[in-house]
Amino acid sequence: MNWLTARQGYFIYNFINLNIGSIVIVPKAQVFSVYRVIETPEVFSSTKTNVDEKYDIGFMVKVELLYEDVSRYDYLDSTLNSKLKFRGTNLVFNDEDTKLIERMITSVENKTPIDDFSETKKSILREINQYITSIGHDKFERLIVSYLKHIGADKVVIPSKKDKGNNDARADIDVKAAFNKLGIVIYVQAKCHNGTSDTTGIQQLLAYESEVDDDFKLLVPVKWFITSGELVNNYEDHLPEVYKAKADELKYIKIINGTDFAELLFDSGFVFDSKIYKK
Repeated sequence: MNWLTARQGYFIYNFINLNIGSIVIVPKAQVFSVYRVIETPEVFSSTKTNVDEKYDIGFMVKVELLYEDVSRYDYLDSTLNSKLKFRGTNLVFNDEDTKLIERMITSVENKTPIDDFSETKKSILREINQYITSIGHDKFERLIVSYLKHIGADKVVIPSKKDKGNNDARADIDVKAAFNKLGIVIYVQAKCHNGTSDTTGIQQLLAYESEVDDDFKLLVPVKWFITSGELVNNYEDHLPEVYKAKADELKYIKIINGTDFAELLFDSGFVFDSKIYKK
């Protein structure tokens, strides 16, 4: 075996030491395939492979295909991608690499690319939600004001509780936001609750039918109910009969619970700092 150099011997040694269950990654241009070893390595057999003996490849091992032509860009981090550029016959990964490979296989299995930050986002949303449940009603209103300004409102106000105009005494709006180019005004009823909100805020929105501020009178009203908690389940069933009669209007009220609002803040790129509470 004068042809067998130390380098080639190393590659053969790696090959014949594959075990049943070993993972084999075969790199290609821009993609890679993943196999699992299902038999122990053995000397090449033309009988078993139906390959002519003149193509004797020395040793062989039976594998099963797990994933074929997986995108390197989507599923390999820089460490694995760099190692798969190795030009030798084979390469044995260390324990740290093995952990990366296990995570990669899980990602491929779940179809979650390496740049999928969904779990990170979920963690951030939980923190935002926990924060907004703790700030109290006044700051919660100011936070909503800052958010509406952030997404482009032309004018945002916290209206007086005293001036209800021709509206029912039950009527109440915590925040108004004018979007002149859209021709709408968003009426917000806000509840800072750590738990379940009842239908009081919904009733207050339904009772607000007549605009008292000239700056908003020509705009089409859009009603939002924002709670830092959760609105009671099947809230329509909990409404007094007088408000159940407003079913057509009820279905157009946008319900935003704590996790919804946290996501709106996050997705808009909202920046939390002390300025958001300045009046």
